[in-house]
Order: sequence, then C-alpha cells, then structure tokens
Amino acid sequence: MEESGKVLPVCLLCNLVPEEGLCSGFFLKGVFICSRCEDDLISCNADNSEKYTAAMEKLREVLFKKKS
Repeated sequence: MEESGKVLPVCLLCNLVPEEGLCSGFFLKGVFICSRCEDDLISCNADNSEKYTAAMEKLREVLFKKKS
C-alpha cells in the first residue's frame, strides 16, 4: 500500500496497515506481522481458537513454502 510516496506495510494476518507503520511490527521471511496480531497470538488460547488456527496456517505457509 502506498500513501504520500511512502510504502506502508500490510499485516499478513489482519490485512491492515498499522498506524505506526514499520515501527509497529516485524518482518518474518519477507512478510509483515503487526504488533496487534503478534500480541493476539501470544495471548490467545491455542486449544480452541479459530483465529489462532487461521493465523498458524498462514504462518506455516510462509515458514515452510518451498523456493522455486
């Protein structure tokens, strides 16, 4: 996403641009994860959370995708 000539990060998990831009998250193998989603993953119950399961599926794709 681009605004005022700046390239802004879009979170892989929530598809939103954090208000603080790059300062509010981290890159993992070329994809951006915002701080809010990071906090959600850390604090959620992994046993029965659909949100957690969906996030883990997206992260697995990033971590284990094969290079062509």
